[in-house]
Amino acid sequence: MRHSAIAILACTTLASAAPLGAQTQRDVVSEHNAAYSAGDFDAFMQTFADDAVVVVEGYEFRGRAAIAQSYAPNFGPGAPQARIQRAGRATGGGVVQRESYVYADGTEVCCTVTAIWVEGGEIVRVMVDTGQLGG
Repeated sequence: MRHSAIAILACTTLASAAPLGAQTQRDVVSEHNAAYSAGDFDAFMQTFADDAVVVVEGYEFRGRAAIAQSYAPNFGPGAPQARIQRAGRATGGGVVQRESYVYADGTEVCCTVTAIWVEGGEIVRVMVDTGQLGG
């Protein structure tokens, strides 16, 4: 059951509109990741543009309301902490990162790869590949 909640995770997120520098994109993604890790759902959602799109394994969530609904289980009791293993640049100027998820008992589930694009200081698009989280 907890694997299905992770499938909706998109910790994270990418690209630039105005044009923002790579450091600014990374700052937005860092704020996004920090809010997720702190369990601060409101701050996490504030990193998204109103019309952002999150795609997880072919499922598309368009707009903040749909994105909030998809991420809500990841902020509930027993939800794992994300651990960013690596980060770099994604095609088209975004940020790509590899994450694993660590539960309170120390169990770690590996891995998702998330690409995040930021425009105007907000996340506009996120694409998550769960790799089926090991099956």
